[in-house]
Amino acid sequence: MFKKVKDLGNLKGKRVLVRVDFNVPIKSGEVAAGGEWRLKAVLPTLNYLSDHGAKIIILSHLGRPNGNDFGCSLYPIFESLKKIWRGENLFFSHDILGQAAQKQIKKLKNGQAILLENLRFYKEEEDNDDDFATELAALGDIFVNDAFAVSHRAHASIVGIPAHLQSYAGFLMEKEVSMLSVIRSKPRRPLVLVMGGAKAETKLKLVKEFLNKSEGMLLGGVLANTLLYSRGMSVGKSIVDEKLMEEARKLNLTSNNLHLPVDVVVSKSLERANNTVVRSMDRIGGDEFIVDIGPETIKLFTKIIKNARMVVWNGSLGLTEVPVFKNGSLAAARAVAESRGEKIIGGGDLIGFLSQENLLDKMTYVSTGGGAMLEFLAGEDLPGIRALES
Repeated sequence: MFKKVKDLGNLKGKRVLVRVDFNVPIKSGEVAAGGEWRLKAVLPTLNYLSDHGAKIIILSHLGRPNGNDFGCSLYPIFESLKKIWRGENLFFSHDILGQAAQKQIKKLKNGQAILLENLRFYKEEEDNDDDFATELAALGDIFVNDAFAVSHRAHASIVGIPAHLQSYAGFLMEKEVSMLSVIRSKPRRPLVLVMGGAKAETKLKLVKEFLNKSEGMLLGGVLANTLLYSRGMSVGKSIVDEKLMEEARKLNLTSNNLHLPVDVVVSKSLERANNTVVRSMDRIGGDEFIVDIGPETIKLFTKIIKNARMVVWNGSLGLTEVPVFKNGSLAAARAVAESRGEKIIGGGDLIGFLSQENLLDKMTYVSTGGGAMLEFLAGEDLPGIRALES
């Protein structure tokens, strides 16, 4: 098991590198509405380090920039963080490894923090370049990983730095692992998993892992399309994951625990309602897109959700970015909010949707991880956690 922040001894004057995940949506140069939740999630770690006199150096990434892309600068995040965390003691560096950044770090007083620029401005970050990791490690005396959401990535700031510094898990990392471990080992029952959204590969692994360990698997999105298509059913022009066909055909679709859509809403456009109609699964036209689950599926899914004692949800059930295609996801969200059990959700798009619908605070736990959450629950070995344990 990894060492934790509270295991740290005297921190006064120590330079502590803290890897966080501030990969939030930016709109018109500002953190978009609903994006601050990810910043607030790491405040317990920042508060603890600051209160114990550490000099905090915050590392994060944003988006997938190609070099120094100003549109992916962390400066708007710095402006938002100042408003919710000790603004007079927080600074920003437009650099990471240059002399300017090093001078600013040296000027830090005990309890103060500096946010460095986007790690992904350097391609060496995603390449897990050891020289780059060595230079990052040289900025601090101790490393704290509080970025569970990217700990499934073998990047320099996630797995490289721990090879050079004593490393610890932050409070958010500890909380994520603890909560998700309960789902894996001692879930409340009936346990129901709801899987939707665009990414199907890891979700298919999760379905295989929990098909016989849960009382319900409710599937929508690309994963449902892929499973149906693998059995020869038409899904029109809807997206399927061709790479998963062989694995999808091996899955037992007749399991009483597995529930696929029995009807769907289709449209001839993904951007707007165009000849929108409800269809049973055997009547989808070749020129139609599946854009939402249908009314019979909504009834089935919401009934199962309401009887659950624990619901785990990742990925919306329709194209929620188009208002007329959000009915299935909204009905499921309301059912989850009203259910008597624990409600654990993950995935940035779903979290954003629930925030817009004022339902986020109805959830028991909001995981900062999308892909990391899925991989952890599927029993995958997360490189960032392994690096802390070594």
